[in-house]
Amino acid sequence: MTLMHYLVLAAILFAIGIYGMLTRRHLVGMLISVELMLNATIINFMAFARYKALDASAGPVFSLFIIAIAAIEMVIAFA
Repeated sequence: MTLMHYLVLAAILFAIGIYGMLTRRHLVGMLISVELMLNATIINFMAFARYKALDASAGPVFSLFIIAIAAIEMVIAFA
């Protein structure tokens, strides 16, 4: 797969997440939509780290940071 494939996949996931945020009325549905958008950003970070970054460890580090933020968000939302 090329970089463009990953970017298109991330854009589709992000668009689905935005659509879900705009149409869902329940908190759980909105949180799932936010998780989709965060996963799209993770795909972008990993794709750019794979194809364009000078330091290949930057993508996984940012991705782990986003995963940690998403986990904290879920814990706070369901508390």
